[in-house]
Amino acid sequence: MTTANPIHRYTQATIAFAAFVIFAGAMVTSTGSGMSVPDWPQSFGTWTPKMVGGVFYEHGHRVVAGALALLVLGLALWAAGVEKRLWARALTWGALVAVIAQALLGGLTVLLGTYNGWDHTHPVFTVLHATLAQALFAALVAYATVSAPGWGQAGRRPGSPARARQAEALVALAFVQIVLGAAMRHQHAGLIISDFPLSYGRVIPEFYNGLVALNFSHRVGGWLLAGLGSALAVAVWRDPAADAWVKAPAKVLLAAVLLQFLLGACVVWTHLTEPVLTSCHVVGGSVVFTSLVVLALRLRRLAGGA
Repeated sequence: MTTANPIHRYTQATIAFAAFVIFAGAMVTSTGSGMSVPDWPQSFGTWTPKMVGGVFYEHGHRVVAGALALLVLGLALWAAGVEKRLWARALTWGALVAVIAQALLGGLTVLLGTYNGWDHTHPVFTVLHATLAQALFAALVAYATVSAPGWGQAGRRPGSPARARQAEALVALAFVQIVLGAAMRHQHAGLIISDFPLSYGRVIPEFYNGLVALNFSHRVGGWLLAGLGSALAVAVWRDPAADAWVKAPAKVLLAAVLLQFLLGACVVWTHLTEPVLTSCHVVGGSVVFTSLVVLALRLRRLAGGA
């Protein structure tokens, strides 16, 4: 049995912490705490404000995000010393750039809001902030995938290039779905269509403004990912010619897309009244996205890539 190298284990731990940071950030939005602190990088002029109300969520998110930045910096420096593959090192440096940009975007949102007298976060910056969080998470998961002992292990069954392309297309679809979800969420359009699975009691609603179209586009993306993601996962899982190495992420993907679809439905049915449930839906999007990333990387590897 092959033992994982230390940097792979470190990356896995960083991923687990990053998932918690995504949840913490989602809780900031879910509880409407984005502008609870008027300054940055400190909170009310101190590093240790009273953790009450929205400050608990906003300042708490800053603390855990700062810790994640240090973990990602450590990973990038470690990989620079031990990782021989330039393209693999680039994943860790991409993660570092993303986490720095995350911090700057978060700070800019607060400072601009304070300067302009906003009582809410600016949707452009917050959507970019949310999207970069997913890109950071995906870069970490990708590096964990390619730094695992099984990546260079010989003797696996050859894979299908066509199936690898299907997985890669779904990665792109999942990322678009994340962007749509972030845009909808940060423009407070999550309940502009308040019923599900129908929309205003119809299959296709009347698009009386752009937010309805945005919400419905996110729903269509959810249906597509649930259907196409499940179909790909089942096809890989039940293919007798497929290697067990790709069947494992296929099973995770199947569970993730079904659970994420159910979470999305529950968010609507509870009318966004449960911040934890809504935040779990955000994290669920990360799991679906990165499950597809792992599956696509492994399928491409067996099909003759990287």
